[in-house]
Amino acid sequence: MDRRQAEADRWRTEGNRRGVSGTPELRGAYNFSAGPATLPRPVARRVREELAAHAGDGASIIEISHKHPRFRGVLDTAVALYREVTGLPEEHHVLFVHGGARMQCAAVPLNLIGRSPTRTAGYVVTGLFAQQAQREGARYGTAAIVAGSRDTGFDRIPEVTARHCSPDAAFLHLTSNNTVYGTRWNDFPRDCPAPLVADATSDILSRRLDHGRFGIVYAGFQKNLGPSGMALVTIRDDLLGHALPETPRLLDYSVYAASGSLDNTPNTFAVFVLSLTLEWIRDQGGLAAVERTNLAKARLLYEELDRTAFYRPTAHPDHRSVTNIVFRLADESLTGEFLARAQAEGFLGLAGHRLVGGVRASVYNGMPQEGVQALADFLREFARERG
Repeated sequence: MDRRQAEADRWRTEGNRRGVSGTPELRGAYNFSAGPATLPRPVARRVREELAAHAGDGASIIEISHKHPRFRGVLDTAVALYREVTGLPEEHHVLFVHGGARMQCAAVPLNLIGRSPTRTAGYVVTGLFAQQAQREGARYGTAAIVAGSRDTGFDRIPEVTARHCSPDAAFLHLTSNNTVYGTRWNDFPRDCPAPLVADATSDILSRRLDHGRFGIVYAGFQKNLGPSGMALVTIRDDLLGHALPETPRLLDYSVYAASGSLDNTPNTFAVFVLSLTLEWIRDQGGLAAVERTNLAKARLLYEELDRTAFYRPTAHPDHRSVTNIVFRLADESLTGEFLARAQAEGFLGLAGHRLVGGVRASVYNGMPQEGVQALADFLREFARERG
């Protein structure tokens, strides 16, 4: 048996053990929060074990300098694994930046909008975080809304073609998956003259993505990558070096690229967890296998929601998210009871976003199949009792 097969077997064995402590977790306790989200259980176990096991110098990985060779090894491994599992082209840099995805809403225009002679960028507004990105972009130039789905309650992804893209635009920004409204892009714009920029926070590493079609892809860590407070950014080499003069040093992507993300102390714990998460993805069979699993998990829930009129998924069927399943109860007066009962039975974090209400099950990579099956069973039982 080769090393990779042995490692995959180890992940599967550990994944069958619920929890990361010495005692088993309560049956049916699953975290469906939109983020920070559950880690894959084997990853959580390894975090605990490796932090407790001090190396020969008496310090764990998060107790040493970010310039220490041991941490540099972790960082280099994370970059190499990200390239391996995503097929990232060589001309794209991998950066670990401060502040999460929201800070990138400012960093992207600060770094790119100067490429346009009219300081113009295009935005596709398909939900809350796309709106926030567009509003932030407007602080630094013209943030033109080229398409959106506000008129239909953000229940779908609009068609975007080359005609929507101004030749003067510095970039075209989109949000690949909409956490609040439960929609996602299944096919991205083609033949756009401006570089595509994607906020992929809520579906990063949940499916295969052709990074070569994008100038920048950024994502907060807290859904599928690791702990909150950091962001991963991939940026094509030719897009570096265009930052506005007023760009703060720690928002300038060129600084991160030149320093290997070490100009300022990064969240070393987050990078450490990311390296373990990427190793886990690789040993599942890569993103193709992870994507198949995620599609199966989402299908299980949508089939149950569509089985009866008791539940009403809010996204158009052709644009449904795989990672954030958003729905309402036909009798909305039952929503409070549904959420309280779910909480009592160990299904955590199911309340919809405060702006839209309803119910939201966030099914990221770390959610095991057994948790999705348990929720599907609960959906059926609640509908049988109260329908």
